[in-house]
Amino acid sequence: MKPDGQRDGVRRRLVFLQAFLAILLLILLARSAHLQLLMGEYYQELARGNALRLVRMPAPRGRIFDRHGRLLAGNRPAFSISLLHPGTAAVDATIETLAPLVGMTGGEIQEAVRRHGDRLFEPIRLQSDIDPATHSRVEESRADLPGVIVETGPVRHYPYGELASHLLGFVGEIDPWELDLLEGYRLGDILGKTGIEAVLDRELRGRDGGSQVETDARHRPIRVLGQLDPLAGHDVVLTIDAELQKVVEQSLADTMAAVRAHPVNPYRATSGAAVVLKVDTGEVLAMVSYPGFDPNQFASRMPADYLRALRADPLSPFLNRVTSGLYSPGSAFKMVTAIAALESGRVTPDETVVCTGVFRVTAGHVKRCWRPGGHGPVNIRQAIAVSCNSFFYEMAKRVGVDLIAYHARALGLGYSTGIELRPSDKPGTVPDRAWKRARFPHDPTFWLAEELDAAIGQGFHQYTPLQMAVYVAALANGGARYQPYVMSRIVDPASGRTVRENLPRLTHRTAISPETLSIVREGMQLTTTGGTAAWQFGPTFRQRHGFDVAGKTGTAEAPPASGRDHYAWFVAFAPADNPTIAIAVVVEEGGSGSLAAAPVARAIIDHYFQLTSDAPELPRDLPPGAGD
Repeated sequence: MKPDGQRDGVRRRLVFLQAFLAILLLILLARSAHLQLLMGEYYQELARGNALRLVRMPAPRGRIFDRHGRLLAGNRPAFSISLLHPGTAAVDATIETLAPLVGMTGGEIQEAVRRHGDRLFEPIRLQSDIDPATHSRVEESRADLPGVIVETGPVRHYPYGELASHLLGFVGEIDPWELDLLEGYRLGDILGKTGIEAVLDRELRGRDGGSQVETDARHRPIRVLGQLDPLAGHDVVLTIDAELQKVVEQSLADTMAAVRAHPVNPYRATSGAAVVLKVDTGEVLAMVSYPGFDPNQFASRMPADYLRALRADPLSPFLNRVTSGLYSPGSAFKMVTAIAALESGRVTPDETVVCTGVFRVTAGHVKRCWRPGGHGPVNIRQAIAVSCNSFFYEMAKRVGVDLIAYHARALGLGYSTGIELRPSDKPGTVPDRAWKRARFPHDPTFWLAEELDAAIGQGFHQYTPLQMAVYVAALANGGARYQPYVMSRIVDPASGRTVRENLPRLTHRTAISPETLSIVREGMQLTTTGGTAAWQFGPTFRQRHGFDVAGKTGTAEAPPASGRDHYAWFVAFAPADNPTIAIAVVVEEGGSGSLAAAPVARAIIDHYFQLTSDAPELPRDLPPGAGD
């Protein structure tokens, strides 16, 4: 028989063991209750996520065509890599394995997971349009990449590369801040960022589809349980002529290169813009801003070095100079001053002003005409043709800046044109006395010297090339101002039905008399036949091609302290006696409108009217009368 002490020890051990087992059982019961009652829904959803997947099927984006049916923006199939987000830390091991295979850091993938944290059990897209090598690496490692999905879908494609890049714009994945502003979008959606892609994004994007797919443990599909087919976006037809657009882009680049390489008087010719309008509708036939960019680079994961180069480029390739570049127009503005003088009766069509090359402002202040020695006696037609500064200085003294500003606004200068692009075009500046008082309260007087500058398009004037084209089109068509537009119609691709169409919109008709407009147009015609642009078009142009061109050169002077070359302008319409198109060309630091901008307009006219080009090469020295 055991002593009482031993029996008590055994009894204590049994009690301890029973207590331990009771506690362990309570823990197991509590854990079981936690899993079933509190976490049951989570694990049920996780299990369902392992068996069922909602596979999103992106809709093909609507196509964009030029006026003749040439494809400017379409779609191509591409592979993308997504990660099924399980909402657990188990994803970390997958990320560690996946990152080097796809050329991303673990932090970049974790950030994508964090941003999409509210989309449990949905695929999070990490990369679009992966290359074949990346695709192969991922497929070879699929056994070690639970939750990684390789999908196919449409990616935006621009078959002409940089052509019309500012007009078309580009697309990219929606940013979180955009989600706060836009309804009907979610993270991962592709959104139009600029240009037509942005303005018509809702028409172009279509309706996404999807399917419910049963999968195995490795997320391989077993069967499709249900499917909603995606609905492609609407197609868009533009007013642009892709072949003319090519000609303008190439001519602008070639002319600028020739100006930079000029053997006698080279200029920097850093960048430029050109636009072509139909004078009787406002349709934009070509719109070029140089330099541009390749929108294909934005359609998938953009190389970081490409984006850095664009952002660091001092020439601002993202800037659409046609709609957002503001420039002094120089002598391309002189038709406005001529109209103000004629309409006010302060000058007659045949009255002459003698230009000696020097114009007296005050007793101690003179201004000079661009031509040393002057132009001699010139009437208003001749003054436009040879771009005589002295004549227009005299007109400024007679009519004043307010009347000049009135006619500038009537012709569309200083207003946003209303073209359907994003970002929208800038309004610019028409200077007058009221503007000067508001803008410079410390110096509110519009001084005589400033009025003289205003009369020749210098000083405070700031306009976009698109506004200049609208102004010239109004001169050409008899004073009608049309709102320029680039979207011709929107088409349902399934039925071919036009769902929306743009028609010409007359926004203003000036009260300028037909006689005044006729005189101004005659002066512009003389510009190309015997004036500042005659070296490019020549007096024999009509003999060769059956019509004349009406144009005006302009050289906007850069401030001497800026170290920049002058800006070059040329505006025109053709044919002179029955206008069809209006043109505006500007070359930053091109030196001379006759030298750097007129050749681009000549290339446009040659192509549009299907002429056999006989345009001369840039001369070593500008001929007499071609200095502006």
